[in-house]
Amino acid sequence: MGKRLFLLIICSLLVLIDVPEFLIATDVAPVTGLSNSGIVETVPLPEPEPEPEPVAATANVRPATQPSTHVAPAPVKPSAQVAPANSIAIAGKVIEIVDVSDTAVNAGNHVNKYGAKFLYGHNSPAVFGRLTSVGVGSVFTVAYGGTSRNYQVAEVTIFEKTSDTTLSAGGIQYRMSTIANGKGRYDMVLMTCYGTMLGGGDATHRYVVFANAI
Repeated sequence: MGKRLFLLIICSLLVLIDVPEFLIATDVAPVTGLSNSGIVETVPLPEPEPEPEPVAATANVRPATQPSTHVAPAPVKPSAQVAPANSIAIAGKVIEIVDVSDTAVNAGNHVNKYGAKFLYGHNSPAVFGRLTSVGVGSVFTVAYGGTSRNYQVAEVTIFEKTSDTTLSAGGIQYRMSTIANGKGRYDMVLMTCYGTMLGGGDATHRYVVFANAI
């Protein structure tokens, strides 16, 4: 009897007490009495950009420049004198040229021309006395047969006279005809006496100039 009375008292008290409601996921309960004054608005951060691919370090090298095309100027050739018809202008002197048919013909006071390319004369002031001052690179002019051409000295050789028809140099003996033909590789040959004078317009050696047309 006493237990029933106790349970009745307890149940009556529960009715008087306001028991809070339990919400489930589908319940909607309005929220009141709140203020947004203390809420700071946050801006969403942008999506991070992908980092650039690493670039390999390069040496500080200047760009290569195109090689400049440089053409060396042509060497300045010594100026030749103007030679009148049938003459040679060489070493500051103009000398007459006379055509002959034999190298034994005395040159006298002019230069003899034998064949197509052989000029010879005495080693005298009036003729080839200055020929011995001519060296490789010197330029002279020959005017003959209506044409005038400049020549540049390519070789100078002192030959020993071994006979009337042969000359020798460096242990090699040459026929006079070979010398007169420019040894087959030169365009013009000049010759005068040299060494010890033997009299009668002869000497122990010959000073020979080989030249090519320019």
